[in-house]
Amino acid sequence: MKAINVLLALLVSLAVAAGVLEIGLRLLGMGPQPTINKFDKDLGWVKTPNSVAHRKTGEYDVTFKINSLGLRDDEMTSPAKPAGTFRVLALGDSFVQGYTVERENLFADILEKWWQAEGRKVDVINAGTEGYSTDQEVAWFQEHGREYQPDLVLLFPYENDLYWNAKTHYDRYPKPRFNPSGEAEMRVLQDPGPPSVVDRWALGRFLKTVFSHHDLWSPAGGHPLPMEWVAYFRTDPEPMREVKERTHGALLALQKSCKDVGAALCVVPIPNKAAIEPTAKKTLENQVGVDTSSWSPDVPVETFLALCKDLGIPAIDPRDALRADVPKVRDGHLYYQKDWHLNAEGNRTLARFVHDQLDTSGAFPAAFVATRKAELPIPPDAPPSYGPVKLFAFLWALLSIGWILTYRKDPAWQAPLKVAVMLGLVFTIALGGGWLLGQLPAAWSSRIAVLFVLGLLGFIVWKLGRRIGTIIELFICFVGRGHWYLIPLVVVLLSVGSLLVVAASSPLIAPFIYTLF
Repeated sequence: MKAINVLLALLVSLAVAAGVLEIGLRLLGMGPQPTINKFDKDLGWVKTPNSVAHRKTGEYDVTFKINSLGLRDDEMTSPAKPAGTFRVLALGDSFVQGYTVERENLFADILEKWWQAEGRKVDVINAGTEGYSTDQEVAWFQEHGREYQPDLVLLFPYENDLYWNAKTHYDRYPKPRFNPSGEAEMRVLQDPGPPSVVDRWALGRFLKTVFSHHDLWSPAGGHPLPMEWVAYFRTDPEPMREVKERTHGALLALQKSCKDVGAALCVVPIPNKAAIEPTAKKTLENQVGVDTSSWSPDVPVETFLALCKDLGIPAIDPRDALRADVPKVRDGHLYYQKDWHLNAEGNRTLARFVHDQLDTSGAFPAAFVATRKAELPIPPDAPPSYGPVKLFAFLWALLSIGWILTYRKDPAWQAPLKVAVMLGLVFTIALGGGWLLGQLPAAWSSRIAVLFVLGLLGFIVWKLGRRIGTIIELFICFVGRGHWYLIPLVVVLLSVGSLLVVAASSPLIAPFIYTLF
């Protein structure tokens, strides 16, 4: 019986350690994100109709509401186009779906509001789906596009489309692809079923990332790189031959399908932020690690433009417009810094570019030209967030009262002052540190945050000194006696007690320790 209790104590200890790691990974934004997708036998996956999901990171806070037709768009009773309306259909991946922005800041919705403000009866259908490559966007159009009766189809491919256009699976989902001749491969897509238990936990996903096999390739004289990055090199690596052929086939299929439904087609490749923002380019150069004369983040856009030119498909290049706006925005960024998607300002710039280019090219018939001038819509300012202020006030009042009741001999007026100073230091560390990390390149910010936490924990261990031996001895005693049911309580008490002991003996480091709470 004692052996069983000891075993249970060890298992509970491991479970507590795993729980701590799970919480830490989720706080760092490495937890599994909610999904709005479901398996589809023709497309691999689609957005679930009438679904809602909320995603939040340190950079964005977005709610997805999917209508009954499976689109992130206004509710529609049917796909049919209202009479007298010019319909624009936007195809793409997470950039078009708006993975990191609310709809009021998404270029597809901005365009629709702008055109309507100009007196045009134009609506925009957002068919973007996260994770789609060009072939899936084309397959969606072939399956559903005719129902929406589009007059103009805008395709917004991104650089990772190129590599995945040659693959039969994306992550655990199967996907369609096209032959170079423009014909879809005849394959049966198998439902992968629900996510595994490993994929539902942050710790499981982390371990899977560390120990699973990754498709890598190495350029001449360089270290292993993600396979998607083959698209950056000026001289095509071997995988690019099939990549270009199948991308050509997907574009050819879309061209034919648009012609069949009488819709015009225009391609707008979305560039990598390293092709737009100097700091992002420098970060990517460090990651690639080979001579920049052999590669460039501009190559994927140029590849799409060249393929469109060969097929006679109109295409417009937004790079110059995006680059021109970088110095004009407040923080000099059109993309998020940890995430790779366009931020609200980047979406506005892209909307302005598409709006002006389509007008210049005469994409709209005479009945749908602007009847009045309207400026680019500006979304209403978000209400100010007083979350940190409210939290500060609550803690200040609570701790001040606790101080007065605990230290009755101290003058009461000192308590609020001392608590305010301590909380001010803690909030400065938490908020100021987060802001400082946000100013650093994404590749460095997470590493510095981890090193800071590890360094602080190392200082705590060093400061505890000989107490560590006592803590370990006490823990071993509980395990040896098989008191498995007390292990979580012991771990919490020892952890919090150790932090408080160090904080009390090291006033200068105390605010950093309290910030960990």
